[in-house]
Amino acid sequence: MSLATAKDYLKLKSCTGAVRDIPSRSLGKEELETLLRETMTGDAVIVLWLMQGIVWGRWQGGALSFMPDEKIAPDEALVSEYWQELRVFNETEELHLRRVGDAFAGRYRKDEGESGPYVYVDSFSRFWGERKSAEGGCVTLADSLRKLSLVIPAEGDARWYGLQTRNYVGSDDETGLSGYVDYRFVHIASAEEGK
Repeated sequence: MSLATAKDYLKLKSCTGAVRDIPSRSLGKEELETLLRETMTGDAVIVLWLMQGIVWGRWQGGALSFMPDEKIAPDEALVSEYWQELRVFNETEELHLRRVGDAFAGRYRKDEGESGPYVYVDSFSRFWGERKSAEGGCVTLADSLRKLSLVIPAEGDARWYGLQTRNYVGSDDETGLSGYVDYRFVHIASAEEGK
């Protein structure tokens, strides 16, 4: 799924799954890697919102690595005092944590499991900028008019890339109104026809 998701009408789908809260905890690189070993069942993509920018990376084979970025040094990405929010995701699961004071709390969601069913809608949004370069499993996107650039973990030779999200639908028992109650990142893909 990629650009076809964006071009298609929104469709309600369902899955079984599991959601659990991650209680507030101190977090540094080692503690994050331990938490990822305990929760994530497969390799994944990580996005970290730092005080000074956004950095993308990978969780592979039990280790974190970050994309080279001309604005943020790789060792800066490992300083947890700069972290504000993070998402670690793949096709079936996501760990999402936010800073709460000096600690982090959030949730882990997996789209396979005993609970549910969960109703969701998939959507796809294109990143700003087009491919400037691609090397070593990462693509640099640049938007020269806005003076923005972003290095993402992606393969291929597409001109544009985007992010698929899964938006979970719930309803209020009192009012009967429905809406999105949670969402997670699913994957990065080409935002071009046929790529």
